[in-house]
Amino acid sequence: MLFRTLTQLRYFGLGCSLLLVTASILSISHYGLKLGIDFTGGIIIDVSIQTLATAAELQAQLSSSWATITADAAQGIWQLALPAKSTITDPQQIISLLAQQLNLPVNLLQATVIGPQVGEELYHQGGLALLVASLSIMLYLTIRFEWRLSLAAIASLIHDTIITLGLLAFLEVEMDLNVVAGLLAVIGYSLNDSIVIADRLRDVLRAKPDTNIFTSTDIAVSATFTRTLITAGTTLFTIGCLLLLGGEALYGFSITLFAGVVTGTWSSVTIASTVQELLGLHPQHYQPKPDLIDELP
Repeated sequence: MLFRTLTQLRYFGLGCSLLLVTASILSISHYGLKLGIDFTGGIIIDVSIQTLATAAELQAQLSSSWATITADAAQGIWQLALPAKSTITDPQQIISLLAQQLNLPVNLLQATVIGPQVGEELYHQGGLALLVASLSIMLYLTIRFEWRLSLAAIASLIHDTIITLGLLAFLEVEMDLNVVAGLLAVIGYSLNDSIVIADRLRDVLRAKPDTNIFTSTDIAVSATFTRTLITAGTTLFTIGCLLLLGGEALYGFSITLFAGVVTGTWSSVTIASTVQELLGLHPQHYQPKPDLIDELP
């Protein structure tokens, strides 16, 4: 009865995951991904402003929102971002205008100009990094597991990436290189959970060839569930501290990791453990094949 209930819960979770994927695709198509200056080009200026105001309060004082202010991890350090189409490009003029509108002394620390061509190159390189990582994972899974288990892990990986991107689009999180790094970490984490269950399932299928695939999968999920919860819980605790205390500079990176770990843990049970059943995985697929010599008369 326990295994039958667990199977029903896994397939209920699969239905919920399909709804979340659909909602994420709609979110991406409606809101779009907000590309940061790393990809679009622009001017990034680090300044020192001694004030107790928040970034939102400082942003409200800027006329026409010609720049975006974010707080750095260090106290009193702020980052000013201007788009590539900005009419003001001289850092000294930007600092003077900023000090005038904020009515506060502003000290220039560092100015970085990212041209449109550099931003476009970073955009393509970031996409290429995600593509290469995904293809490498697919090759690894194909070699290590039976193709049905491999496709299930890949489906879980796609599920996690789409839902994470959908959340970033809904929250209007700026896509920068930190977010790309977070997505790469999410891919690795999602793969790790799926492999743990797939390894355990492979052992169960070999040891119990007469057990049906649904019961074998439930045994594998149950055997790894405690380990999955402990790993996810400790990881989320660390990321949660980073999300709360890391400041705006690390917000995109930490929210990406947080969402990815949650979806990766969820999909390892609802996606990776059910897709292989729908594809027709059977215990006989992992039984040792007889030698050709033994088959000769």
